[in-house]
Amino acid sequence: MFRGTATVSPIERYLDSELFDLLKKVVVFEDKSVSMIEQAEIFSSACFYHKLISRENRDAWLHNALEALRDAELVFCDPDNGPIGAKSKGSKNSEKYICPSEIVDYYNRGQNVVYYCQKARRTWEQWDKTKNEMIEYLPDARLYILTYHKGTQRSYIFVMHPEDGRRYIAILQKFLYTAWSRVFTEESPEKNSPSSRSVGGKLELEMDSGVIATITAQEDGWVTIKFSDQPGRSTRTRIDHFLSNYRR
Repeated sequence: MFRGTATVSPIERYLDSELFDLLKKVVVFEDKSVSMIEQAEIFSSACFYHKLISRENRDAWLHNALEALRDAELVFCDPDNGPIGAKSKGSKNSEKYICPSEIVDYYNRGQNVVYYCQKARRTWEQWDKTKNEMIEYLPDARLYILTYHKGTQRSYIFVMHPEDGRRYIAILQKFLYTAWSRVFTEESPEKNSPSSRSVGGKLELEMDSGVIATITAQEDGWVTIKFSDQPGRSTRTRIDHFLSNYRR
């Protein structure tokens, strides 16, 4: 939200004035860092691990991170570019990515994980594969994808234990009932989510551009919208929000 500039629009403060004012104290510095967020005590109940990672120290770095975050219920991993994909753990720039095995390490000891991922230059097909990647490694986990659409597309992918998933998803969907729904949407994973189960038929509409929009009502009361020119993208929104422009 504040990357690269201390000048921000009023609408961003409207989204969460308290968080906005706290982060604004940090954004004025050119050399912003995670440690500054920690020192500002913006998240008073959180614990942090912000040692630098490199290709050479990755295993030791992970060991120390696991130890430092042992008591956390939810671990947020913030790699520069998301999951490593086809790259090897020791390849050039691999320190900018998170390895699926590292997410598994947290999950297997009882923790839930959310990690950052950006679409970047991936095609929509590649993006669909990337955002669902952890299903292959943790088929019993509950996935939830929260995507930020202002500027470049960035997603936060939650990998949760089934017994925790309902509680976290309720919190996240409540979040999407706030003003943040202007810039965030939920993207449905391929499986392991009640939001992927449809009720009734699909409505297909052809836009003036020739793109086909497919609208489906989901079991949880939300609407999923897919566009034929973006095959890897599935956007969800509340029915009230979807129809709000047509009610006066």
